[in-house]
Amino acid sequence: MTVIEEGSRAIQQCFEDAGVWGWLHAVDLHDEDREVGFFPDEQVALASVFKLPLLAAYARMVDAGEIDPVATVTLDPSRRTPGSTGFAAMADPITVSWRDLARSMITVSDNAAADELLDAVGLDRVRALLDDLGLRRTRITGGSRDLFDAVLRESGQPTLAEGIAWLRDSGTMDQTAVLDPENPHSSVGTCRDMTRLLMAIWRDRAASPDQCVYMRTVLTQQIWTQRLAAAFPFDDVVVAGKTGTFIALRHEVGVVEYPNGETYAVAVFTRSPRTRLILPAADAAIAQAAKIAVASLR
Repeated sequence: MTVIEEGSRAIQQCFEDAGVWGWLHAVDLHDEDREVGFFPDEQVALASVFKLPLLAAYARMVDAGEIDPVATVTLDPSRRTPGSTGFAAMADPITVSWRDLARSMITVSDNAAADELLDAVGLDRVRALLDDLGLRRTRITGGSRDLFDAVLRESGQPTLAEGIAWLRDSGTMDQTAVLDPENPHSSVGTCRDMTRLLMAIWRDRAASPDQCVYMRTVLTQQIWTQRLAAAFPFDDVVVAGKTGTFIALRHEVGVVEYPNGETYAVAVFTRSPRTRLILPAADAAIAQAAKIAVASLR
């Protein structure tokens, strides 16, 4: 791996200044031998980044004719996974096409959409995708519903909010099983695996060219701008990405495209010792680390 030492030290400083643990991988999509890494092969709990391989597995299911992307599905509020965005936050039954369900899963990190899609796609298809693309250090064990259930089991509390509060107040964040990459029930991955997946999507290898165009389009529609997009605040630079946020985890993986054709895949994972819903220093560290990595490659 080509590691640019000054960039690597500066990346480490970003994480230290923010008071978080951090991991990073960035690669030139036109020359994959040109890359920057900071513990890029260390497994980390994925949070909502698991939705990216789920999106690709869904795209392959469309290619195989196993699901009609314009067919509709109705999400019943009595069994929807909770969340603060998208269909997860709504009160009434929602009828939507499969392709727009997947779009909501990515653009606003919709938990209800993700779990409905995972129920249709199945873990076996997700794992087959990971195997086919050689993403050996990524393990998907379930969706948002499974993650929330694990918090309830671990904390013994009746609600997710109370469970997270218990984990925070008990002072056991470092031992929290749902965040432990060695826990076989946790969905985990590495920064390098995520940039490889992004490369496969951008090179039309993750699915058919039509479905890869769909995935690239959806990823550019993500609404969150406080992490990767904050590093490249230019009208002519396109940032496509998928965030992940849960308890102490704040991640984003994505692709940065310059108007001259330069294209870079970047994955940044962070973990904080604090369980705060809003932690601007961690978001800023993701942006700054990504900016340094891409600048080093440029």
